[in-house]
Amino acid sequence: MSWASGLPRGRGLRRAVLACLACAVAYFVVLEAFLMVPAFNGATQIRPASGVGPVLGLFFGVPGILGSALGNLVSDARYDSNVPVLLVYFAIQLVYDGLLRLVWRRLFPGDERPALTSSSRIMAFMLVSFADALAVTLLLAPLEFDAMQALNIHVVRLLNNFLSLMYVGTPLLLVLDRVARGREPATLAQRISLIMLAFAVVASLAVLAAFVAPQVGVMMTEDRFAEVVAVVYVALAVITVCCFTAASVLLHLVHRKLARPIDVLADDARSFTGRFDEQGPGAAAGGDMDLVLADERPLPEIRELVDASNSMRRDLGRSVLASEEAVRERERVSAELDVATTIQLASLPRAFADLGGVHAASIDAFMCPAREVGGDFYDCFPLPGDRLCLLVADVSDKGMPAALFMMRAMAEIRECIRGSVSLGKAFTYANAHLCQQNDSMLFVTAFACVLDAVTGELEYVNAGHMRPWRFCGLFEDGWQEVPAGLPLGAMDWFDFESRRAALVPGEGMLLYTDGVTEARNASGELFGDDRLASLVRGVTADMAAPADAAANAPAGAVLIDAATDDAPAAAAGAEGAPASADAPAARVCRAVRDGVERFAAGAEQADDITACSFVWLPGARTVVAGPCDEECPRLQAAARAAAGSCSAGVISAASAQAIDLVVEELFINIVRHAFPDGNPVPVRARFAFDEARGALHIVLADAGVPFDPTEPPAPRVSGDGADLEPGGLGILLVRSKTEALWYRREGGFNVVHALMSVEL
Repeated sequence: MSWASGLPRGRGLRRAVLACLACAVAYFVVLEAFLMVPAFNGATQIRPASGVGPVLGLFFGVPGILGSALGNLVSDARYDSNVPVLLVYFAIQLVYDGLLRLVWRRLFPGDERPALTSSSRIMAFMLVSFADALAVTLLLAPLEFDAMQALNIHVVRLLNNFLSLMYVGTPLLLVLDRVARGREPATLAQRISLIMLAFAVVASLAVLAAFVAPQVGVMMTEDRFAEVVAVVYVALAVITVCCFTAASVLLHLVHRKLARPIDVLADDARSFTGRFDEQGPGAAAGGDMDLVLADERPLPEIRELVDASNSMRRDLGRSVLASEEAVRERERVSAELDVATTIQLASLPRAFADLGGVHAASIDAFMCPAREVGGDFYDCFPLPGDRLCLLVADVSDKGMPAALFMMRAMAEIRECIRGSVSLGKAFTYANAHLCQQNDSMLFVTAFACVLDAVTGELEYVNAGHMRPWRFCGLFEDGWQEVPAGLPLGAMDWFDFESRRAALVPGEGMLLYTDGVTEARNASGELFGDDRLASLVRGVTADMAAPADAAANAPAGAVLIDAATDDAPAAAAGAEGAPASADAPAARVCRAVRDGVERFAAGAEQADDITACSFVWLPGARTVVAGPCDEECPRLQAAARAAAGSCSAGVISAASAQAIDLVVEELFINIVRHAFPDGNPVPVRARFAFDEARGALHIVLADAGVPFDPTEPPAPRVSGDGADLEPGGLGILLVRSKTEALWYRREGGFNVVHALMSVEL
């Protein structure tokens, strides 16, 4: 409702009536409480309630005006029964209660509620209060025909009403406004009003104590109480006007010099974000969004605050511009790093199927850089003479410097290996080259091996790298012991020496960098060698599992799953053929990568993770046979089944007979000579067909006494020199049927390896 600005609009007549009754009760209680004091009753006109009605009317509108008038009417009715007089006084009270609100609404029409929030409002409240007190005094003057002097009647009433409005109405208005504001803090003007009101009270008491109090005794003895009241009122009025005028002037100065600039700064700060988004950081950096005060001579503190604010705006603009430039630079660097990542990954070999098909091997590798680009790398490339080189290396640094050194090291090592007679010489040359112009003092650890795809012979060299894991041999899997050596690029005087080993068909190696074993989980625990060994054992356990070749020979070949779509199939038949899902090397690499990822569980890694795995002749078949003649047919059947696993699927009768002969002679030799002490143990046999070369590998291993069947004793002659006695002719026959025949003593086992051509 428009006449009840202090009430929520639209709450209805019921709310207005309740407000009116509340104002009536409040006014009546204040009025009656003071009239109950006999000394202040009657002609003295000391009525503090005169400051309540106009303020309630000012704040609550019609309910406050009417309620205060009703409270006064009820009080007057207790002392006077003349109805016309009561009605006249009621009407004058309505004018008195409503005049302040009427003038205030004309002066400040935009106010939602009356409040002393500025110097102009404080002065207006004081002046309108005096005018209201004067108006009601003039209205009551014709009704007062008393013999007392005017000073004792009308002036005292005027001053009573004015001072009541200042000393009672002002705090009441502040309290009502505080209740309406809730938690909203008081304004500077309201705080100054309270301060000036308190100061006026203190000043008034001081003046009264100094000048009026000494005369009070005389006046009281002469029954001049009304005159004392008049003197006090005049003194209070003078002090009040002076204090509130001073407060208004002070507040005006404070508002113009302090509050208004602060408000301008606050408003500008609130709108700064929107203007900044609209005009952009360039405008802020160039000073176009600087704050300019209307006051040409502000306080030094305000000037300093404005200058600091403008400096902050310019700094913010420059900072945002720099940030945007940094973002563009990061995006450019990120794009370049993406290209660098693509180039680096493209430099690593991925056509494992082609190499595997030519060299009868299953090969796979992966690299997971800790950053966009890494310092790890692997390499796989062919060498003359059916040889295959595999390499894994780790540069000492990370990120772009390591990636650049990695490209150099990869090219140097590959070139030196291709141009050297041995891996040891190749690493020596590569080390000398990498030490040159190495101002960044980077170095690289590396392990390289060269596999002879015909014989399975392995040459390897280590430059401070991790030892590889050897798996799926005829014996127990384990770490390949290798000499440590120094990293490449560390000391140019160091000479590297290569070592040799021999693989059996179906046997392979896992090469990796320290990022695998040093991967950490969220608790900081390392992956470690033991977890890696257990992981690979679990994947490769079935590769060397023996199969019953007589019953179902192909079942003896248990392969390993592929890790990636790019992983090769073992002995792929066509160039560029996709990897088989059972490619053994690929399954090993996938198990390593997935195992590390599960262990790390999303924890950020500090090092690149790289691994390379290969298996020579992955289709090998393993058979375990007792050392007796009856087991020979099983071995012969397994060997023929291995030779028949080629794409043609059929071998000639002559080749089948030759296979049976070779297997029989080698196996019977073991049965006859390996266990002279009479404690035979099973013989492990492995057969694999190299389709690319049309050759069958036959490997027999026993734990008997050292016995080399490739060096038979010379044939003995009978006493008359006529007849040759048996002995050594079988191994000669084996030599005639095979391309090569090797023997070695390894880990307490005799190992015989025969290679023979097969006709299809």
